[in-house]
Amino acid sequence: MLKTFMSLPSQGGVEGKVSTVEMNNIRFGYTVESSVIEDLSLTITNGQAHALLGASGTGKTTLLNLLSGLLEPAKGTIMFDGVDVTKLSAHERNVTQVFQFPVLYEALTVEENLLFALRNRNELDRQARDRVAQIVDELSLVEVLHAKPRVLDLYQKQLVCVAKSVVRARTSLVLLDEPLTAVDPGRKWQLRQVLSRMQRELNLTMIYVTHDQTEALSFADRVSVLTEEGIAQTGTPQEIYEAPLTPYVGHFVGSPGMNFMAGHRFGYPESVIGFRPEWAMLTEVGAQNAQLEGQVGERCFLGTKDRIDQGLTYVATEYGELAVEGPLRQGQMLGISVSRFVRYENEKLKEVVNVPTT
Repeated sequence: MLKTFMSLPSQGGVEGKVSTVEMNNIRFGYTVESSVIEDLSLTITNGQAHALLGASGTGKTTLLNLLSGLLEPAKGTIMFDGVDVTKLSAHERNVTQVFQFPVLYEALTVEENLLFALRNRNELDRQARDRVAQIVDELSLVEVLHAKPRVLDLYQKQLVCVAKSVVRARTSLVLLDEPLTAVDPGRKWQLRQVLSRMQRELNLTMIYVTHDQTEALSFADRVSVLTEEGIAQTGTPQEIYEAPLTPYVGHFVGSPGMNFMAGHRFGYPESVIGFRPEWAMLTEVGAQNAQLEGQVGERCFLGTKDRIDQGLTYVATEYGELAVEGPLRQGQMLGISVSRFVRYENEKLKEVVNVPTT
């Protein structure tokens, strides 16, 4: 486990870990005529791992650059632990950032890359060297410490970038801009685990931008789902998945997304009903507990770690094609019994309903 090192004396700007990040009524546009972000507010507390999840074009990277100080909002304030940093530069905010692709000095060794920022800020003392050595050991970089980046694979390079982001004791928060993009699929899980462990052991606030829901839900303590209109929902991964505030969030989060249909078969003629595939049980046609009937169209093998040997069955019903779990043959007629559903009115969540078993 990594030790927590004390921050060195202040040299101006933000010093040491930030527990609370606030963005208040932020507006930003790359041109005067249009806004990428309009009246956005977000609070991140308690040294969280927080994910900004959204499709391309929703302003995720722009938000990160506003937090880092690379961009300045046209309106609104950014606060670190109650201190207004809106006008401070990236250097003064002491924020570090990990990008989609590794950014390293190719002429320097791994060790020299890690020590560069410390030397540049005159922070290279015994305590800083001890911290570097401990992080190098924690990330299994000892064997490549004297190698240059050109001999490393993409996974190792991104590990070095993660190490660079946390070597300084004065780091206020760590920003991660889709850091797994360049990593092979087989190594993504490993790097995500490394990031989670570093965040917990160093108790650093980390803000993670991604379009990949698996990355967001497995890494973060809390997730904000972004749309072109702003933040659709902020909550724990479980809250986002089980009680999405809008049909958009229900459809966007989940693989596949939530099933939706008119609510009259469930006794809510003015509502839209949504349910996850795992909330539906397959039964015989005409069964007492079956709210729906349909015919199996196709079966899709999942083969994921937590659902090995299971698959999704796509069932054609009068409400469209629904995804449920279960091993069935194509063309088979069946009933569908839904044990839980979410109910929406006017595109907003009204309630989560657990259906009594009979």
